[in-house]
Amino acid sequence: MSYSCYFLLNRREMASLNCPGIGTFPAFSGQKEGRNNPEKTNVPDIGPIVRGRYFIVERPTGGRLGPFKERLLKEVYGTDRSTWFGLYRDDGKIDDYTFVQGVKRGNFRLHPIGPLGLSEGCITLQHPIQFNYMRDMFLKSGPTLNIPGSQLKAYGTIKVY
Repeated sequence: MSYSCYFLLNRREMASLNCPGIGTFPAFSGQKEGRNNPEKTNVPDIGPIVRGRYFIVERPTGGRLGPFKERLLKEVYGTDRSTWFGLYRDDGKIDDYTFVQGVKRGNFRLHPIGPLGLSEGCITLQHPIQFNYMRDMFLKSGPTLNIPGSQLKAYGTIKVY
């Protein structure tokens, strides 16, 4: 079973990530003047996730230095990125990047809020315990959704409006 979630960029401090069959969770994307602001999707590190449909996938990890970098980031930011999910936009090329108004954006993730309260364009759940519940539901169902044009499978999709 795969899940079909949706998220509305509502220009407010907090929005809702709705995942029928799992629940509705307070979440946000972007920071400062970009937080949940659909007018700022072309501003890297500030603006929210770009509108569109995303596949929820295992979070990509980085090369040879990946494990070292993960430990360092866990120490510095206090978050365990190994629990996060990747979000790949359905834009004709299934990868970690997309373009909006000629600006390259990417590395979008689905994760719980960390000690710094940051979102640089990811969908960030306000309560870690709710993220853990959602994560458990995804993992129990497994990645069953075939992603067209790739060998990857997804846990489901998130439609960003």
